[in-house]
This record gives sequence, C-alpha cells and structure tokens, in this order.
Amino acid sequence: MAKNSITSRIVLSLIGAVIFMFFFSFMLVPLYNVFCEVTGINGKIYGPSDFFKKKEEVVSRNVNVRFLSQVNGSAPVTFFPTSESIQVLTDKVSKTSFVARNNTNKELTLTIIPSVSPGLAAEQVKKVQCFCFEEQTLLPYEEQEWPIRFYIDSELSSNVNNIYLSYTLFENDRKLTVSMTDGK
Repeated sequence: MAKNSITSRIVLSLIGAVIFMFFFSFMLVPLYNVFCEVTGINGKIYGPSDFFKKKEEVVSRNVNVRFLSQVNGSAPVTFFPTSESIQVLTDKVSKTSFVARNNTNKELTLTIIPSVSPGLAAEQVKKVQCFCFEEQTLLPYEEQEWPIRFYIDSELSSNVNNIYLSYTLFENDRKLTVSMTDGK
C-alpha cells in the first residue's frame, strides 16, 4: 500500500512539473520584456505610439548609423546590409534592409540577434519594424530582403554622433528538402 502512495506522489509531482513548465513557457515573453525594460538591453520593439509621446519641443540632429552583419558559426548563409551606413535625423523614422541568401539545397531556419554600440545609445534606438525578433526561414538557394525601420530618439547624448547596429545570424536547424527530380 505504501508503494502505491509513493507512486501516486511521484506521478502527481511529475504532472505538476509539466503544468508548471507549460505555463512558464507562456510567461517567458513578458518576463523578457520586463528584463529588457529594466536593463536597457536591446530586444524591445517600440510602436509608433511611443514615437509621438514627446511632450517638449526638441531639436533634431543628424546621426551616422553604420550597419554591421555577421554569420555565426558555419551557417551556409550570405548575410549583408543593403547600405553600410546612412545619415539619419533624430526622431524621424528611417529604413533600410538586410539581404540573406541560403547557399545550400536545404531549408534553413535562422535567428538574428541585434546589438547597438555604443551601449549608452541602446535606449535611444527604437525599432519600429525588425526582422530580428522572429525566426526567418530560407528555402534552398533562396534570397530574401528583410526590412528594418527605426528611429533615434532626440534624447541621444550630444557626444554620440555614430551608432553601430550589428546583427548576428545564427542557424537554428537544417531540414533536407528533396526535389521531385532527385527521385529520392
């Protein structure tokens, strides 16, 4: 009888652990947003409503934004910005794009992680649209252009005139795509 009691407790504990993990997975996104907000680290996408919340009149200025790209590991992908740098006016939405090309006959799932330098400017770079927070899929030999829309808040320190937006591409997994002509 004691053995059944122990077995029942173990089963209930395991079911409880599974339920906890299920609900915890739904809490990861809000927890990540809170973490990014508290630490000021990249990761939060700001909507147009944040752009129009200015209360005082501010003077816009030009800032040079350079775009860097890197492919991590041995991912068989070509990844580059369409513009190496652009001059932007603070508080004005700017746009550019990055190009990614799958160099294999396999479907690739990719994740792109952004970074802002200098770190003090990270809070003033507001991404309105970015490919970097969603997994991207490239079919065999496919090339895609991924847009990014952002603005630099005029609260940017006056001694920062150059900002570097860097994106690192990671390959998640590979899925073999078999064509009908291969006969396999």
